[in-house]
Amino acid sequence: MRLLYLYKWCTFGGVERVLVNRAFAFKKYGIPIKMGVYFYYGGVINDFKKYIEKFNLQEYIDLDEKLNFKKYDYIVSIDTPEAFKEDGLKKLILEYHTPYEDHGSYLREVPREKVRLVLVPSAHFKENLKKRRPDLADKTLILKNFIIEEAFDNSNYHLPEWSLKPIIWIGRTDKMKNPHFIVRALKKFRNIYGDKIFFCVVGSSVDEEDFIKFIKKENQIDRVIFYPNITFERIGAFLKQMRQKEAIFVSASKGESFGMAVAEAIYFGLPVLITDIPPHRDLIKNDETFLFKVDDVDDFVSKLYNIIQNYDECAYKILSLKEYLMPEKFLQDWENFIKVLKKKEKVNE
Repeated sequence: MRLLYLYKWCTFGGVERVLVNRAFAFKKYGIPIKMGVYFYYGGVINDFKKYIEKFNLQEYIDLDEKLNFKKYDYIVSIDTPEAFKEDGLKKLILEYHTPYEDHGSYLREVPREKVRLVLVPSAHFKENLKKRRPDLADKTLILKNFIIEEAFDNSNYHLPEWSLKPIIWIGRTDKMKNPHFIVRALKKFRNIYGDKIFFCVVGSSVDEEDFIKFIKKENQIDRVIFYPNITFERIGAFLKQMRQKEAIFVSASKGESFGMAVAEAIYFGLPVLITDIPPHRDLIKNDETFLFKVDDVDDFVSKLYNIIQNYDECAYKILSLKEYLMPEKFLQDWENFIKVLKKKEKVNE
């Protein structure tokens, strides 16, 4: 089976990670699926292509420079309304991953008759979609995300020795991800408990300069270390090293479709402290130890202190969650998706 995925631009972020993880799973379990990916507005396509080639995934995923729908059995739009305007495409599969309602507003304009199926990453997203488009509820299936060991190489990631404990952030630093909250919260933590921690920020954004200005304004610049973006395949090695240094992974995001960075931290055994939003709650199976109320500094500080004081116990709890991130659960969902897809085809014959 051949599927063409349409997406706006290549950022080499969460969406690309989801697709390559699927390719790894198809390769590992011998599932004959070929995914083509087309980006309407370009982006860091060469980086994505190099990753695919490095791990010999071309048989399962590749990038298309031009649109050619005839090569494929099914067309999938990932939050890309442009796809529904393409001439000659009667029906598409829609993957709906947008956590922010304003970003997902395009959904109102998507004609029901053009939607073959809708795929969402969780039960929470299924409920959200039902509220936004109740007429699509009967076409909606869950296709869970996952982590797979083969996506990471075995390189060593050497980190310096630190006397303070690292609090890690991986990802964008724009306001939607809310890193400014973490800076304020860590400042209060130090005022209460002393100089025990520092903030390690991995990644970048277009508004990084504004974020640095904010850190300076809060007089915290001497307790923040910036690392450049770490490539997909090296994230695992980085997180393993951070686990040895008893790091804690944090996220103050107000909206996620899955929380790939959080999931990877859990997979490699790092205790996390993350916002109490449905995708995060699902990742840690409702364990309040690892959740704090959105924008509640006092709750964050209290939970962080508890994790630091009980690090080994928290790490043990986190490691027990790894089983929920394995590809087998995705493969069950995929099998159901294919079954429903073929059933719909027979009905339409």
